[in-house]
Amino acid sequence: MKRTAFLYSVVIVLLVCAASCGKTTDTYNTASAIAYFTPLQVGKYITYRLDTLKFVNNTQDTFVSSQIKDVVEESITDNKGRPAWRIVRYGRPVNSTDEAAWSPVNTFTATYADHTLELVEDNLRFVKLHEPFREGYSWLGNSYLPYTPFAPQYGFSNDEDIQKWNYTFQDVNTSISINGKTYDSTVTVVQIADSSNVPIVYPQGIAYNNYWVEKYAKNIGLVYKQIIMWEYQPETTSQPKYKTGFGVLQTILDHN
Repeated sequence: MKRTAFLYSVVIVLLVCAASCGKTTDTYNTASAIAYFTPLQVGKYITYRLDTLKFVNNTQDTFVSSQIKDVVEESITDNKGRPAWRIVRYGRPVNSTDEAAWSPVNTFTATYADHTLELVEDNLRFVKLHEPFREGYSWLGNSYLPYTPFAPQYGFSNDEDIQKWNYTFQDVNTSISINGKTYDSTVTVVQIADSSNVPIVYPQGIAYNNYWVEKYAKNIGLVYKQIIMWEYQPETTSQPKYKTGFGVLQTILDHN
């Protein structure tokens, strides 16, 4: 009887061990989303080089360069009654070092709530960051956007399903170098990476490019952004070929 009880105990122990050994621990960065955005304290700023893609005569790619500075100017309450911060963007010529040359160009609202970091820009609400910071974690960052928010300005179809874009974390806690400086503990957010007929090897067909990637450094904020959204339409009997859309390359220069 004792031998039977002993064997029974051994079997139970082995089964428990097998079950526990088969489990995997789901670990992730437990930092808050606010830690990866521009430190939301009045007076904090980040300066960037901004290269903007435009199209000359609807076909030729050209870039316009400048410097911008995003400054946290005020603690406020957003339109949902939540604590938020007003961020003012200033601009000046790309090679300027004159502090008096900065002039305001835009205003944003940032809100941290419910484990997310929301940014409102030009009345468009984006969920830029979402906890937990885990490799491969995704969320619908454009769920608040209206249908085709950019189409009225650019006349393309690139944003027809923008509410369904899956923002996805990649390269969590990775070190990167930008403009000669190294930033530790960064995370990459891939919003979209989709294209067709790019580069345009078949000029008689439609082409498009959708690419939106942002990189954030812990305790600093956004350090890199690249946006490519354009559509190419081939020549027809009623219209010449053309490209329409925009592109942005934003890279950090300095911060306080």
